[in-house]
Amino acid sequence: MQDDAELRNVERWVAAARKGDSTAFGELVRTYQSRVYNLLYQIVRHAEDARELAQQSWLKAWNKLDTFKGESSFYSWVYRIATRTALDFLRSRKRAPQVEFLDQMDPEHHSEQGKLPGRLGRPDEDAQRGEVMRRFQDALAKLPEIHRTALVLREIEGMSYEEIAESMDCRIGTVMSRLFHARRAIQNHLKDLI
Repeated sequence: MQDDAELRNVERWVAAARKGDSTAFGELVRTYQSRVYNLLYQIVRHAEDARELAQQSWLKAWNKLDTFKGESSFYSWVYRIATRTALDFLRSRKRAPQVEFLDQMDPEHHSEQGKLPGRLGRPDEDAQRGEVMRRFQDALAKLPEIHRTALVLREIEGMSYEEIAESMDCRIGTVMSRLFHARRAIQNHLKDLI
């Protein structure tokens, strides 16, 4: 959640960027880059694709800045562009997103994704947590892109149903349906672990 001072900075940077100030736009990119990358990674499940899509999203945002009316936050507006860019990418590639083993081993990936605070536990508990996480990631990767995107936006990004509907260009009822199906698929995939 952004504080009032940060929101004022964002508003100031948006106003300057709309007048062509690339330095101000750079501040906007710096402020939201990791969040946009994380969103894209969760949707496409491939680090290099997520980096490329983040660049495309920011280029689109720069080129369309005059269409930003301030009816939603700049953050929501950029997320909408990034989400649509990712969904277009997946449709055009017509491939199931895959998590590559090397992506999981990439230290840069972990620093961008952030790590959950670790704690020392019993080896059997650590192994069980690892299995649950592996199975969850596997289930997430198998979801249809629209269900995975809705779930990522809600559960990982913490967006409201309204924000998700706006980002995915659909109705709130459709968002709720996609979330229901995504959650049910994840539960079915993990039922023997729960």
